[in-house]
Amino acid sequence: MKYLSLMALCLTFMACNFSQADSKKQKDLHQVITEAKKTTLSIEQVMEVAADKVGQEVRFSGVVNHVCAHSGKRCILKNNEGNLSIRVEATGKLEGFNKEIAGNDLLVTGILREKRLALSEIDEWETEVKAKHKGEEGGKHCSSEMANIKEMRTWMKDNNKDYYAIYYVDGTSYEVVE
Repeated sequence: MKYLSLMALCLTFMACNFSQADSKKQKDLHQVITEAKKTTLSIEQVMEVAADKVGQEVRFSGVVNHVCAHSGKRCILKNNEGNLSIRVEATGKLEGFNKEIAGNDLLVTGILREKRLALSEIDEWETEVKAKHKGEEGGKHCSSEMANIKEMRTWMKDNNKDYYAIYYVDGTSYEVVE
């Protein structure tokens, strides 16, 4: 009986230790998830720090607005309000984007890149738009292109730049957020 009591006591201690170990694992997992959420940016946050993060890895989330129908190598993510977007290119081991992810929240990891449109390129684009639509009465396509050009020029003036910065991400991985 004495040995049975001793054995029961040992099993109780072991069970408590397993329970504490499981509890510690859960706390560790919770901490990892919490840290991951802290380092996951919104599209707004990416745009706010973009100039300083070019060439660095970023992790952000957004809603898939478009997946390239031809190759699936590119997708466009928008913020929740739909007023900001960022292009993600499939690179490295990421072979492409599944077309069925459109409309879903996506968590993307990749390298932030910048393409600069020089003032001369914007001037050339504006000249082409005006020439193409000279005979028309300022169609919808023309007015949206001219609005984009005006927005670019305003950004350049406000930021004292002689180029317009377009930020995109060379995606290395993604996951659909359920």
